[in-house]
Amino acid sequence: MVSLGTPPRCMHPLRLLYAILATTSLLSVLLLKAMEDLDVRENLRHPILDDFVLQYPNCDEDAALKAFLIYQDLTEVKGWWFTELAYSEILDRPYVLGQVTRYEQRQAVFPVGVDERLSLNEFQQYFSRIFVDEEPIDSFILAVNELDTTVVYYKMTAGLAPPEPPETVFEQRAERNRQMNRKRVHVASCVRQARERLTKDGAS
Repeated sequence: MVSLGTPPRCMHPLRLLYAILATTSLLSVLLLKAMEDLDVRENLRHPILDDFVLQYPNCDEDAALKAFLIYQDLTEVKGWWFTELAYSEILDRPYVLGQVTRYEQRQAVFPVGVDERLSLNEFQQYFSRIFVDEEPIDSFILAVNELDTTVVYYKMTAGLAPPEPPETVFEQRAERNRQMNRKRVHVASCVRQARERLTKDGAS
């Protein structure tokens, strides 16, 4: 057993108390940080991410986790359609494929760390090395994120892109509203069915 020793007899009781409190506070901060890291790593147990890491063993696990968090945000928060994780062997980078709406073309979304720097040559490689539905891309989305921060999305295009016409913007907004309404109706239906089951169980 390692002896921690005893405090000098001349140490004032208040100083001893302050030292104990300071040590305890530091240990609490370290423990809290470790628990937060563990909570983030819990996502590695998700079967979709597990299958992805097994399928692409060369993919860095931290990069895979960031891509999975983007996948979750696009699927569960943004309401994208047909989202899936993908990996580029040439670029050695995971990314996400998905559609903003059911009938729009699929897009590639690349997770990027807040401190990560991308060169013009890397951008050009994205346009020349990434194919969506066997077609070269003329645009992609950068998802700037860290494991514990909000995601910010930037759309990158090859050359100058003309603005979308007002009709398209209006239709996109209307489609998002329809998606939200469908989700609200679905959630309300699930809640109603759950209440009905509870009522029947209570009556029986």
